[in-house]
Amino acid sequence: MLESVSYLHIKPIVAYKSGENHPTKLTKTDFQDVLKKEEEAQETESREEVTQKDASAEKSETVYKDPVTGKEVVYIDVAEKKDSVEKSSSSSNTTSADAMKKTKYDEYFKKAAKVYGVSESLLKAIAKAESNFNPNDVSSAGAIGIMQLMPGTAKELGVSNPYDPEQNIMGGAKCIAQKLKEFNGDVRLALAAYNAGSGAVKRNGGVPSYCKSYVSKVLSYKEAYEIAEAVG
Repeated sequence: MLESVSYLHIKPIVAYKSGENHPTKLTKTDFQDVLKKEEEAQETESREEVTQKDASAEKSETVYKDPVTGKEVVYIDVAEKKDSVEKSSSSSNTTSADAMKKTKYDEYFKKAAKVYGVSESLLKAIAKAESNFNPNDVSSAGAIGIMQLMPGTAKELGVSNPYDPEQNIMGGAKCIAQKLKEFNGDVRLALAAYNAGSGAVKRNGGVPSYCKSYVSKVLSYKEAYEIAEAVG
């Protein structure tokens, strides 16, 4: 008795001659997509490694970032390193603490601080935030000069020429001194009043929400100038 035999129906292998086009499931576009994904994965991995290195490197450094220009002021632990380091690259604009120690108008800031009993670091911080020390700066609201004094306010403060750096700084110092006295030495409230007016602060019962960023910015600059001075 013959046993039944099952056969496998296998298609013969098709051989292609050299140079002959033959079909493939992986198209040129698919291949490029695969390469692109691989490159993206490698770039992501590289960025993560750089981030980790930066994080560990910054442990001994204090960084203050300028919210207006994007500059980072780096203060290095002098116990670990003798000299401050100035970093610069196309993607990051960084200055050392030395760049924070002096301004073009230091003489006027010192004078104003002494006359009105206000810290020099606070005056510089306000000037930095308001105009970045530009005596010819005029805001959309009409505020003028280094300390950004409104024409009417400048006149009340005895400033005849708000474009004159010395007069403007003296006027700004007098103004913030008045605000500090009005709000019992509360720097945050005084800065908010300098920025938005005393009435706005009183109506709000504190720093108005639209002034919080300004106040934080000035205080950040103030601390940066004080640390720069301390570094010596």
